[in-house]
Amino acid sequence: MIVTFKQKIITMKHIFMLFLFSFSLLSAHKPKVRVETFGNVKTYFSSGFNFGEKTIESEELKMQIIGKLSKVISGKLGYSDTVLIERRTYNAHNPNQKLFILENNNSQYKIPVLDDGVVLKSNNNGLSIRIVSDKIEITDVLKLVEYSILNREKLNNKLISIDYYFSEKSKLSVLANTEDLIQEIIKKESKLIEQIINDEIVLLDNGSLRNEISWNNNEFIFSTNTKKLKDDNVYKNHYVNYRVSDFRYYIDSFDSSYFIIFNNTNTFTYFDGVNENTSPKINIEKKNGYAFKLIREKLGDKIILYDTPDYFYVYNIKKKLLQKIE
Repeated sequence: MIVTFKQKIITMKHIFMLFLFSFSLLSAHKPKVRVETFGNVKTYFSSGFNFGEKTIESEELKMQIIGKLSKVISGKLGYSDTVLIERRTYNAHNPNQKLFILENNNSQYKIPVLDDGVVLKSNNNGLSIRIVSDKIEITDVLKLVEYSILNREKLNNKLISIDYYFSEKSKLSVLANTEDLIQEIIKKESKLIEQIINDEIVLLDNGSLRNEISWNNNEFIFSTNTKKLKDDNVYKNHYVNYRVSDFRYYIDSFDSSYFIIFNNTNTFTYFDGVNENTSPKINIEKKNGYAFKLIREKLGDKIILYDTPDYFYVYNIKKKLLQKIE
């Protein structure tokens, strides 16, 4: 059989894409866990969304913001004991079940071991805010933190027993809060929360003239770090910001020179800090629930995205055009 040069290219392309896609699936099947400490505040975050350190969902960033601002809340309210904030974005056996637990005198981990059919014994210290939900609003969780600190002596009286399924047929009896109580708390105005959400929170800083992410007043801000440039530098005002109230996930390029920001599963925005390069929302076809992957090399004004071994996309930055290659 005679194999033409074109056929060789196509064959190698599919082998390469299959290898990359298979590798990404292996990492994606492992839950992503992030544990951090902010003064007296401890946070635990677990998500099924795990596509490497360069691909981050907004829900992960939200936990950093919540941790940092909860430290501020604790300080302003004079609370110095441990505040544990646990969050998992998925319930493997009942995707529709949300779980909220505001608990006093117990900052022991609970969410991480529920799916093992275990409830750890209380450590009789601090308080906790525990959440199982696919998405959250930052201000809502901050209100739960404020409420829990101010009403800590009454928290445990508001817990009721519910069934939590940790497998298809196995369940645990867990003390949790009603949805009505949670909604009652988050619907109330809070002057303290209104005050502190104006604080700027830096979430990612890749260095001078590299990309940066911060959060301020309920907006994520994607930008280029120009802090080290002098005011009279011609490039000081060359770069622009991209602001968004929420997004699905972003991909940081290998050299941290640009972002691919997925507003949702099927649209993205290209952003490198240069105004004329910032794209509108680009529609892109999606065949599965996995995040897109970005080829490491930038081909001139083009980048390559893929999510299956069957095809890939070439995006032209200057022309703002997306082409599907099968």
